[in-house]
Amino acid sequence: MSQEFPYLKDAEDVVAVQRGPEPGGVAGAYRAFGETLRGLKTTMAQVFAGPITIQYPEEKTPVYPRFRGRHKLHRFEDTGLEKCVGCSLCAAACPADCIRVVAAENDPVDRVSAGERYAAVYEINLARCIFCGYCEVACPFDAITMGHEYEMADYNRGDLIFTKEMLLAESLEQTPLRREGE
Repeated sequence: MSQEFPYLKDAEDVVAVQRGPEPGGVAGAYRAFGETLRGLKTTMAQVFAGPITIQYPEEKTPVYPRFRGRHKLHRFEDTGLEKCVGCSLCAAACPADCIRVVAAENDPVDRVSAGERYAAVYEINLARCIFCGYCEVACPFDAITMGHEYEMADYNRGDLIFTKEMLLAESLEQTPLRREGE
């Protein structure tokens, strides 16, 4: 070993590294062909499996557990007061700038939320929303969450602006849409 590397004085400390075969040649072509066949095995299994048809409106595919769909505003279950206090942290965290919150002072006689203020106007423009979930993460009171509903398409952009009343309402099984021309 010291004859191959004369600059090494102590040959006992040297560890020989075992390397794979040199690329190219017959062995390299055989490995490349074998890896290609291994990759095509998955494709061929799908080709001979046949088509799988899902009847969409009747059969819906379940979404993943961390799927971010339709926004929902929540109330306290025991008092019925809104959880949103109008702090606008969700609007500040939104990279698409699609949330608008206008806060107002809470009336002590007729309280809307548990805090000093409440969201008098809360709107989300779903035409601009990128469903990133930052609004859900930024909310310190868990007032806004994102559900598992994904059927929110509409023909009119104005109908994609969800107001506070729409966000507080229980979600529908299917969102009623207008037909083209109505």
